[in-house]
Amino acid sequence: MIFACHLQERFQRAVGEGDLPAGTDPGLLARYLMTVGNGIAVQAAGGATRDDLQMVADMALRQWPST
Repeated sequence: MIFACHLQERFQRAVGEGDLPAGTDPGLLARYLMTVGNGIAVQAAGGATRDDLQMVADMALRQWPST
């Protein structure tokens, strides 16, 4: 959880600096990123192909908030 806390702090700073939209929830975004990353790690350990993992990462990036 320490890494998620650091991400949340960084995302909060990004909101303040205008790099993320004002309505972004930094805590939720940090948890989302950690969940996607952990899910990719589990799938990789289970034998998912690089292409399959890349598709998941690409989908996650399409959900990323834009300014």
